Amino acid sequence: MTTMLEALTTEPKHDPGILVPNTWYDLLRRVEALCPCGSTASVRDGELGTHEPASAWDRDGQRRAQISDAFGIGFTCRYSGRTVTLAAALERDSVLTPAEQHVRDTTERRLRAGITDTAPAGYALPKPLAALFALAEANGWKAQQAWAPRDGGYVLNTRVSRPGGWQYDLSYFLAPGTARRTSFGLCRTPDRRGPYDTPSLKAITAVIRANPVTEG
Repeated sequence: MTTMLEALTTEPKHDPGILVPNTWYDLLRRVEALCPCGSTASVRDGELGTHEPASAWDRDGQRRAQISDAFGIGFTCRYSGRTVTLAAALERDSVLTPAEQHVRDTTERRLRAGITDTAPAGYALPKPLAALFALAEANGWKAQQAWAPRDGGYVLNTRVSRPGGWQYDLSYFLAPGTARRTSFGLCRTPDRRGPYDTPSLKAITAVIRANPVTEG
């Protein structure tokens, strides 16, 4: 199975020299990278292009950034123009912000751990979770999974989300003969100001059915 590190190293549509997750867009003929603020921005000469922070409407009708320290001047993300190459990040470790350090360290851990976004050989999504993924995708939601080897098995971190402020993270530990949900997992919903514990699969299923993504 191809790991994320192997993919970044061998596939021409990714730049392994860029710290944050990135991809090459043929249409735009440029690399697009995921900024710590949550937005996708272009990368040129190793620097993030000017962009606005990822944000969402809260229950008070205010548009707020996903991370509180994202805004710089006006509506521009303060990470605009930051260097995002691994070499530059390591050189300026002493002046990295906590958010930048988190992105760098998390990315390096994921690459070294051989994390993949597909089930390893001999493994599959637990049936209740597979049903949730199928329902989410059928209703226009995004479903993501990441597998990391640990203690003779795998930690499976998953997320189902949709525009508008819904995001549910669930974590499982899987090994031969074992598949259990762990206590780790937070969610964000439009009716709550901050993150809180992810509810049951049944509750998430009800939310997805009640809030499908419609075109237009």
